[in-house]
Amino acid sequence: MPPRSTPPAPVTAVLRPLSLSMHELEVELTFPPEAVAKPTVAALPAWTPGSYLVRDYARFLDRLRVEDGEGRPLAAEKLDKQRWRLPASPGGLRVTYRLFCNELTVRTNHMDAAHAHLVGAATFLYLEGQTSRPWEVRFEGWPKAWRVATALPRRERGYAAQDHDTLVDSPFELGTFRTHGFRVRGCEFQVAITGAHPGDENRIVEGTEAIVAACARIFGGFPFKRYLFLLTFSPKARGGLEHRDSTSLLADPHQLERAEGYWDLFLLIAHEFFHVWNVKRLRDAALGPFDYGSETYTRLLWFHEGFTSFMQFAIALRAGVVPWPWVARKLSASWTDNTTRPGRHEQDLEASSFDAWIRHYKPTEFSTNGTVSYYDKGSMVGWMMDAEIRLASGGASGLDALFALLWARNGDGHLSDADIRAAYRELAGKDPGPFWSRWIQGCAELDAEAISRAYGLTFTVRSPWEALPAGEAGDPDAQRRARTWAGLAFQGASPSVQNVLPGSPAARAGLGYGMEILAVDGWRTATAQEVQGRIGDFAPGDRVRVLATDRGRVEAYDLILSESPHRTTSIGADPRAGAAQRAAFEAWTGQPFPGKRP
Repeated sequence: MPPRSTPPAPVTAVLRPLSLSMHELEVELTFPPEAVAKPTVAALPAWTPGSYLVRDYARFLDRLRVEDGEGRPLAAEKLDKQRWRLPASPGGLRVTYRLFCNELTVRTNHMDAAHAHLVGAATFLYLEGQTSRPWEVRFEGWPKAWRVATALPRRERGYAAQDHDTLVDSPFELGTFRTHGFRVRGCEFQVAITGAHPGDENRIVEGTEAIVAACARIFGGFPFKRYLFLLTFSPKARGGLEHRDSTSLLADPHQLERAEGYWDLFLLIAHEFFHVWNVKRLRDAALGPFDYGSETYTRLLWFHEGFTSFMQFAIALRAGVVPWPWVARKLSASWTDNTTRPGRHEQDLEASSFDAWIRHYKPTEFSTNGTVSYYDKGSMVGWMMDAEIRLASGGASGLDALFALLWARNGDGHLSDADIRAAYRELAGKDPGPFWSRWIQGCAELDAEAISRAYGLTFTVRSPWEALPAGEAGDPDAQRRARTWAGLAFQGASPSVQNVLPGSPAARAGLGYGMEILAVDGWRTATAQEVQGRIGDFAPGDRVRVLATDRGRVEAYDLILSESPHRTTSIGADPRAGAAQRAAFEAWTGQPFPGKRP
């Protein structure tokens, strides 16, 4: 037998708070002699997997110092915004730097007197060409009452990561968090909750356990032995970021004052946990191993994120943690947006996926008119594919069967568009080409026909005047106001224009983004509501003069108003649904078909 190779020596990281109140963290990295015997380049990632935006984490790094193994200072040459050339040092190198940690998201570092949430990509320099080297992370100088929560295994001297990718994929939470645990199918789960809130933590944990169990039923178990949910409450916060064996979650504590706050949180948990399989293991080849220095492009985010956004509803429904009427309203709102958004004619799902770096994460005023969301539209297209599979299987299975099939075939490995097509062909019994060319690579309108046939659901499309409340439905003035349309959109109460819809009266008149509407028909308009109200004084076909300011100059614009083209879709249950449709609905949602049986 050949001699067993010696495993590489680890990089040692020691993290110390310089000032909790000033959000300053010191990172000390010790690189072993074998790693720095020759000149090397140290780099800080520019982005973190799961969030497709170059965040330039190096802008938070300063005071970089380099010493040899004897503590003698050495010079490091900065090569670009995030890379430093380190001199050769046969006795090892110590690199120390300061990080500013004051951005509370699941993608960035945050620390204060209450807690610390540390993201690997934003924290640890790595040696280029040596990402397979193991790491050991220790914490020194933190408050005595604080503990550490991470998916990394505990070692005598700290926490161990088998390589840099694992380190980046394992966030740390430090503080006095509350820990809850449960077991499902022999696997250990922990929920570490940070921050005050008025809610019931037992309800949160029990709901999380039900979500976990619902996923286990799809895949037959879990690809890990331990999993960690890091949940932080902070006002007006919401977000999630998936990792292989953990997830970071942010939620607004005040949302738990209402039942919908729990439902929204459970959807977030279901979404991020489903990523255990979809994207963290079943993944496009571009999505790991990663190039942390620049953008990594994929055309499959419609599948990784969009289809996960559909599955979150099925998982939460089957877990019994959200009610169908609420989900129906969420699906109705998404269907409405994706059948009325002007950008649906401009961008397909593959393009939306590819351009995530410059469009989804960097929206502009024009985004509504020129783009679609691979999350939201991907979810609706996933529902359509689910229905096709449900119809082909006689109601027995849906999109969950496609994921189970891909997991059985590909496991923890790379996934291609061809793999997804092949699974669709097998389960739906159809050539995938037409579906892909219309709704994934093309801009065809969403089609609810298969969903209606599969599940006995109705998609009712209403104009604004048809959707008036009962007390106004027969009022001629209310009817006229609901019909009259200028094509202006505002954000909040301000009369500043957020969007001008293409081809609308406002667009034809020359109004544009950012203009402030000062007056309509001579009436001063101080709010968006007043603008819409004065426009509603007229009827479709009328001409109205609008005063607006653009870069300090006031100009007059003549709008010829038209009838509103906007349509709202409401999803409901068809009382005429047959037994097969009702059974399919119950198989999909795990809940009874809404309404009485015929």
